[in-house]
Amino acid sequence: MSKNEKNFLVSTANFALYYDDILACTGTTNLNTSIEVSMQEQNVNAGKGNKLIYSFKYGRELGVTLEAADWKLEYIASQVGSKITDGLTDVYKLAECIQINDGIGVLPTVPIGDVAVELNNGLIITTTPEKTTIDLTKYGIEKGTVKVTYQYNRIAKSITIDADSAPNVYKLVLDADKHNNNLGKVGNVQVIIPSYQPSGNFTISFTPDGVSSTNIDGKALAVEGDTCTDGSSVYAYIKEFDDTVKALNVTELAATPASINLNSTDTSKTTAISVIGLKGALYSPVQLDNIDCVFVSDAPDIAVVDEKGIVSAVASGTAKITVTYNGVSDEIDVTVV
Repeated sequence: MSKNEKNFLVSTANFALYYDDILACTGTTNLNTSIEVSMQEQNVNAGKGNKLIYSFKYGRELGVTLEAADWKLEYIASQVGSKITDGLTDVYKLAECIQINDGIGVLPTVPIGDVAVELNNGLIITTTPEKTTIDLTKYGIEKGTVKVTYQYNRIAKSITIDADSAPNVYKLVLDADKHNNNLGKVGNVQVIIPSYQPSGNFTISFTPDGVSSTNIDGKALAVEGDTCTDGSSVYAYIKEFDDTVKALNVTELAATPASINLNSTDTSKTTAISVIGLKGALYSPVQLDNIDCVFVSDAPDIAVVDEKGIVSAVASGTAKITVTYNGVSDEIDVTVV
């Protein structure tokens, strides 16, 4: 990468919530996605001037905020911890405009009970409909437009926000494209949080410009039994997939064993070479596939090596096996007695 090239994540991320390993909801965070990892600390001060000599870190937490610029009832259900029900429910028409002709107005649906009618002069009257028809002749209204408010039934998706239910715990998967300012898309980053619980706090916004947003924020819970190598519990996994270079970009090789001893009288005995790739101080060693490496013996009359890294004795003497991967090499000393 040249000094002017930069990699960055796009401003949108796709997310998916799984409940009991069943996909519950998907969405796109058009406005904002943030993952905040925080730790508490205890400072130790001593000596002249009460200098800071040590800072003890503990209590790591991981919080996630998803902000989508669309409306989905599933977003609210994930925060409330309530299932979405589908069935006949009461609905209200509020200040709906109705045209009056010859004192008669026709409603788009059958009301439940009386209809409140707001006249142009601000007066509100109540009338009993005949199915979808309202008669305003007795009020002296023959033509024009009035506003009506009434209740009726309709099939609807519903959520009940009660005082006791808490948000469910989900598996959250976040996926964002990784771009390069010169090359375009060069891969993607995926964050998997095995145990994610929304906070239960949300705001439903009604905006005059039509740009509303829905927030899902919460925290990762430590997964018992899913542990790191040092035994601590896991909050999340961050995986980066790079499509620009297919080969692993290793800086050193560590071929093992470092030395091999074989017996020329027992040519059936062989030794397999294992190759580890080192990528720098911040990366764990990577086990390389021997098929991707090149193995060469400098003395094939003493010891031979095949394409899978299997070393066999031929005759007494010494040899060197050179292992090469992506331009990086290591050597193994072979002694045959």
